[in-house]
Amino acid sequence: MQALGMIKKLMTICQSDAEEFRQSKQLDNFCKEFGVGHLYGSVWRINQADKERIANIVRNEAKVDPTASVEQWSETHRHQALDIGGDEKHSKKRLRDNRVAVKSLSGRPLMIAGGDLVLPPGACLDLDFNWVAEHCRHDEVLLVENWENFELTHQTPFLNSVPGNPLVVFRGAPGSYRISAAHKLLNALARPVIAFTDYDPEGMAIAATLPYFRRYLAPPNDVLERLIKQVTTHDRYVKQLVGKIGMLEALSDPELVRVFQVIRKATKALPQEKLIGLEVLV
Repeated sequence: MQALGMIKKLMTICQSDAEEFRQSKQLDNFCKEFGVGHLYGSVWRINQADKERIANIVRNEAKVDPTASVEQWSETHRHQALDIGGDEKHSKKRLRDNRVAVKSLSGRPLMIAGGDLVLPPGACLDLDFNWVAEHCRHDEVLLVENWENFELTHQTPFLNSVPGNPLVVFRGAPGSYRISAAHKLLNALARPVIAFTDYDPEGMAIAATLPYFRRYLAPPNDVLERLIKQVTTHDRYVKQLVGKIGMLEALSDPELVRVFQVIRKATKALPQEKLIGLEVLV
């Protein structure tokens, strides 16, 4: 009964004039558990008396008003969902919805708001992207595709070659920070973006389509070739290439073109994690 989808389904039934509802595993389990409705073929017949019983169950078990709008949780924060009923997890609003993870490169200050901040190795700040856009004093942005690379920038000597002091932003990933939040930040900042991604079709497509993309970050060919010999990623390369070959062949940025030629010749993908801890680049 705590599943938001099931609660919304029961509320819809209570508020509907219909008496026939398509069978589903969740509805089957509920009707059998509470003894409501009658199953005819693949349809549950639920009359007004059944609906009144369901309404009481929703009210008493889920602590939710069965007459309320079923869309009430759509943009509700978890703490506000408690005011609507029952469980903060009823909220559909994703945690960290508009938040981004930001930091600076090792040995360089994070220039946010009025002061300069030196974070411990591996640390970052979790901030609302609007606030970052308003208070950022960095002239460039370095977007990092994968979390491990973002966390371990201080253990990636290759990044010491990046000039200046860009704001380092994690691109995002399912289950953590939204990719869309990072893109909103890049658009709001409107500053040159350096892309540090996997050296594979997907990573190159990510870089090429970033707002305000200015530069692709990649080691020399001999380093790429040496590292790519250490991985067995042919299938990953082939799967990612499907649907992207036209775009990749039309690339005009010299660094993207250079790297694509290397991985195309090897027919392998090179994860950017291979650069973590790599001391020798020649």
